[in-house]
Amino acid sequence: MTTQQLWMGGRWEDSAGENVGEVVNPAGLATVATVQLANPADMDRAVGLARESFEQGEWRETSAAARAAVLRDAAGLIEKRLPELARTLTSELGCPLWFSERAHVPNPVRHLRYYADLVEQRDFDEVRTDGTNTSIVVEEPVGVVGAITPWNGPLSSPTIKVAPALAAGCSVVVKPATQTPLTVMALGEALAEAGLPAGVLSILPAGRDAGEALIAHPEVDKLAFTGSTQVGKHIMRTAADRVARVTLELGGKSAAIVLPGADVEAMAAALIPMAFSVNGQLCISQSRVLVPRSMESEVTDALAAAVQALVVGDPMAPETFIGPLVSRAQQETVKGYIDVARTEGATVAVGGSAPDELGEGFWVQPTLLTGVTNAMRVAREEIFGPVMSVITYDDLDDAVRIANDSPYGLSGSVWGGDVAEGVAVARRVRTGMVSVNGAPQSWGTPFGGFKQSGVGREMGPEGLLGYLEKKSIAVPTGSHPA
Repeated sequence: MTTQQLWMGGRWEDSAGENVGEVVNPAGLATVATVQLANPADMDRAVGLARESFEQGEWRETSAAARAAVLRDAAGLIEKRLPELARTLTSELGCPLWFSERAHVPNPVRHLRYYADLVEQRDFDEVRTDGTNTSIVVEEPVGVVGAITPWNGPLSSPTIKVAPALAAGCSVVVKPATQTPLTVMALGEALAEAGLPAGVLSILPAGRDAGEALIAHPEVDKLAFTGSTQVGKHIMRTAADRVARVTLELGGKSAAIVLPGADVEAMAAALIPMAFSVNGQLCISQSRVLVPRSMESEVTDALAAAVQALVVGDPMAPETFIGPLVSRAQQETVKGYIDVARTEGATVAVGGSAPDELGEGFWVQPTLLTGVTNAMRVAREEIFGPVMSVITYDDLDDAVRIANDSPYGLSGSVWGGDVAEGVAVARRVRTGMVSVNGAPQSWGTPFGGFKQSGVGREMGPEGLLGYLEKKSIAVPTGSHPA
């Protein structure tokens, strides 16, 4: 596959530069594609198209029902390509094909339909009166959005931003990661075919220089970013110079709190997907398992058996649960953290190396660490790989203290025999989302973090609000404004 052009304002166009990137299959290291990468001049042009389209108002002034129809039609077009897109996504990311088929492609389809329904049902004007004076509170699109998305959600992460932004009436420039730039193009193609006007959406894979141009561009009203906390801080500082709006979904180091009375076998089975999906390359991964000191041996044995049973191998094979990491750099990072854990005094109970029998690829075995304290680097820093640490606690207050003793606060879970007790503990954990006994979150609930895990919320109605500005219009009391 070779892509020699950029998705600029809703169609394929030549780049102003000659930068290209190679997409490598993490399993086997074959070249999947050569893609055109945007340079700063390309990014400036895309922002200019977005600004022009927004000021002209063709999309912004389109009715909510008409915007919803475009989103729904695009969802259907992507859904028709599910088998093809799932295989492409697995080839560029390395996650198991079954996960691409069940989540990575269907979830973006669902996001588009969710925001179509939400915007169609929403009243964007509200009349408020204090008995003497009357105002109309109006919700309007925030303007031009710059969306910067990571490699671990090649299609879903851009759609989480593009769907509500377009539903609100914004224009958008997306910069996807250079490691996984292939499937996101289906989003642009589907929206264009569904009737999105020219100029409203550009999707430009690019390196740091063009990304910086997008972040600093004076015509970008809002930045929506998913990625590392370090980069998120830089974006926040840059946005502050012009008071641009930001939504930041950043790192995580989530804690799974196992309470006395928990069903240990059931917990171990259910926790594995929450820790190792996408080969452990998820910001919400449950990477710290907090267990009562009296249950350490029982929980460790159950987790060790569950981790040992995971099949590592070809991500296209249906039995594979752990595929390769996305790149050699990520593989070396994860292996480095395992070495650090050993140096700090932790024990590798399972895994801890790259399996030689799998041949070429960015492999790391799923790894369980024991003897970890919350002061160790492996307990405090985001590893972004298939590594889980067991940490003991003395009592419930100690468990909550350890869970909250982190610069992050994105996700978490509580496991116990009593749901009410689990909810009570969940309320004490300072994090954006918590699961009790592995229950999945309801669709339409907000996603985001406390502390250095981010600013703002995505998904749900809250995700739409992030792309709207409120305006108050005072009118003579007793009038009936349109």
